[in-house]
Order: sequence, then structure tokens, then C-alpha cells
Amino acid sequence: MLIERIGEPNLVGNLNTYHMNIEEKGFRDGFRIAGKHCTYVHLSESDRGVPGTGNVDWEDIFKTLKQIGFDGDLVIESFIALPPEIASALCVWRPVAKSADAVLRQGSPYLKSLARLHALID
Repeated sequence: MLIERIGEPNLVGNLNTYHMNIEEKGFRDGFRIAGKHCTYVHLSESDRGVPGTGNVDWEDIFKTLKQIGFDGDLVIESFIALPPEIASALCVWRPVAKSADAVLRQGSPYLKSLARLHALID
């Protein structure tokens, strides 16, 4: 693993469920490979909208995070109200949710409930 080859203690990994959803065969292997080097995860739905409303297998993600002993930060990532040039660069062609507030009001409790279920948070 590149992080281990570099050998610097302040070098960490970040995984992003949006990219894992479109680039990987599943979520488990990425989390298991990153293991102790992954200190935070961007939680993003398959369309970058409200977590729990798309194709991401959240149950599998949280189950795997528990299995690898993950104790880092879990962060919602969504793209709402982007400037046109950024939206174009990210290929966001339509609103992914009604508002940022909707992403947090609906997505945050959903993700917290899974994190609690899998004993990742109190």
C-alpha cells in the first residue's frame, strides 16, 4: 500500500462512497484494504443527494466499518447550489436534493441510526 511505502505518520486515507459506488465492485474491499489508514469517510449517496434515497448499500458500509474497527470521522458530502462552472466540472446537471437542509434533515438521522446500530457512535 502506498501509504505504508511512504511511511509518514501524518499521511492518512479518505474513502468516498460516491466514488466507491461508481468505481468499485463493492464497498467492502476498499474499506478492508484502507483499514487503519482510513481516518475519515465521505458519505455520499449514489447521486450525491440525500443519503438513504439512492443505490448505496449503507447497511454493508456500516457493517464493514464496524468489522475493520473504524473509529474516524463520518462526513456527509453532497453538492447543492453549485456555481455553474463547478456543477459542469462535476457533471451535476440537475438538483440532487431540494436543499442542503433537506440533505441534513433526512440524511443525517438516517446515517446516525446506522452508525448507532453498528456501534460506531453512542
